[in-house]
Amino acid sequence: MIRPLIFLLTLSLATMVSATAEQKMDQAELEKKLQALASEISKFKEMLDKTHGEKSNLESNLEFNEKNINDLLKKIQTIESDLSKGEDKIGRLFNKQKELQRAKSEQQQYISNQIRAAYKIGDQEYLKILLNQEDPSQISRMLTYYDYFNRARAEQVEAYGQTIQQLQNVAVLIGAENQVLVKNRSNLQRQRSVLLGVQEEKRKILIALKKEISTTGKEIEKLVADRQQLELLIQRIQHGVANLSTPTNVVPFASLKGQLLLPVAGKITHRFGNRRNAGKLRWTGLFINAPEGDPVYAVHYGRVVFSDWLRGFGLLTIINHGEGYMSLYGHNQVLYRVTGDWVTAGETIATVGNSGGQQNPGLYFEIRVAGKTADPQSWCMARAKRAA
Repeated sequence: MIRPLIFLLTLSLATMVSATAEQKMDQAELEKKLQALASEISKFKEMLDKTHGEKSNLESNLEFNEKNINDLLKKIQTIESDLSKGEDKIGRLFNKQKELQRAKSEQQQYISNQIRAAYKIGDQEYLKILLNQEDPSQISRMLTYYDYFNRARAEQVEAYGQTIQQLQNVAVLIGAENQVLVKNRSNLQRQRSVLLGVQEEKRKILIALKKEISTTGKEIEKLVADRQQLELLIQRIQHGVANLSTPTNVVPFASLKGQLLLPVAGKITHRFGNRRNAGKLRWTGLFINAPEGDPVYAVHYGRVVFSDWLRGFGLLTIINHGEGYMSLYGHNQVLYRVTGDWVTAGETIATVGNSGGQQNPGLYFEIRVAGKTADPQSWCMARAKRAA
């Protein structure tokens, strides 16, 4: 009985080790495919810019400007987070300082009491006091008392010294943290000043771009060209993600039709299928008006397959949900996830903006099924308004 049992245990262990090694290989292969996809899409995007209608200088400036704003805002958020953590740390250090000061006062009082007690005993010699005792038990008690008294006094003096040292250490830490705060506040002010300049530059670019489009009368032509670029990009992404595996323990996207939440809370100003401008173009997604800087949430679990600036859509994130389902989030102000990142439902992936030439802040949102656009409102419910 023992040998078969050992054999089964050995076989089970070997199977587990093999499965773990296989999972690591699968993960490494997946990462390799994703890196190849990101590289291919980057090259493909460059090709689109060159072959599918040259970008004007204004559009190139807009792309550079909006990417710069994206980077600056992320820097500012990091500095603000560091400031908040630093202020919390200083608050905790001040509380520690108060505790130590209370302990110091109590220790001073205790040592003072001991000194008074020693004074009351007088300046009699220790040996003389003992020799004056006739009762052996009293001598024993006196020895114990003196021993306790001296030990307690030594311990209190040592503890007092440690408290003083801790107070000095805390004071040094508070000073160091205050220096970091001063540096971070100065850096924050500098970055905000740069941001204001870049935002003003963007405002001027948008005015010039709008004038250029209206002067040439090519607004519809531009919309068509931008849409064609997106379609070509989606086709290339589809081809790249076809061989990417998705986790089996996640609720399938298809089973959640009508139960998903829209990525932002806001007013839908353009619905799927509505006419766009005076031409025959129609909206192939939703445009949701929302305040600039509001969080944009992923509608479901998936992997980011595109996170970059695209003409006509600005800072754009595309998430692959597996089995041919994708979601697109356009005109963002800041992108928080890069190609290859896993995201979960409800995770903040961006903030609302007006990138890509939009006049007003809001989010452009699409759902794709096997590459084709689908009405997002048949898949998603309205999201509750954010807390004021």
